[in-house]
Amino acid sequence: MTQPADETIWTALPMPALVVGGDDRITAMNPAAELFFNTSAKSLRGAPVWDKLMVDAPLEESLSRVRTGHAPLFLN
Repeated sequence: MTQPADETIWTALPMPALVVGGDDRITAMNPAAELFFNTSAKSLRGAPVWDKLMVDAPLEESLSRVRTGHAPLFLN
């Protein structure tokens, strides 16, 4: 059985990636994110992202723009 191309790319990404729902809860993560958080995707699915990820920057405005434009948000 083969994986769809988008799933293959998602799992091959070398950097941690999260999908965050409109309610700021984690809906999906790639294997690199599992290593970053040192836990499984199953245990983080549904968790509030800001309880698991600490960022010292105001992101509310950026997240609003991302959600409006359906675009990705990259944090270094």
